[in-house]
Amino acid sequence: MMEVKSVAPKSLLKLGFFFYLAMMLVVGLVGLVFLVLSLVTNYSASSLTGAFGAIAVYVGMALFYAVVGGLMMGVAGFVYNKIAKRFGGIKIEVEEVK
Repeated sequence: MMEVKSVAPKSLLKLGFFFYLAMMLVVGLVGLVFLVLSLVTNYSASSLTGAFGAIAVYVGMALFYAVVGGLMMGVAGFVYNKIAKRFGGIKIEVEEVK
């Protein structure tokens, strides 16, 4: 049995940032497909302007989501370290695979 005594909040912050960014990129690809389909069926100057606006908002939201997700994971790591120091960490059982 092993015990996780502490985690590096900075590494959790980086992990959270890239995890949430990747998640938003996958969601964005689905949204992009629907956006292109919408433009193909209803092409006009105003729909093209709306599409660029939607893409700009999406990029901004993806970055915001990634930053907030990374910060929350960093804070969670910091809180975990404080709690683990006082009450003990998570106990895990590790087995070597050959």
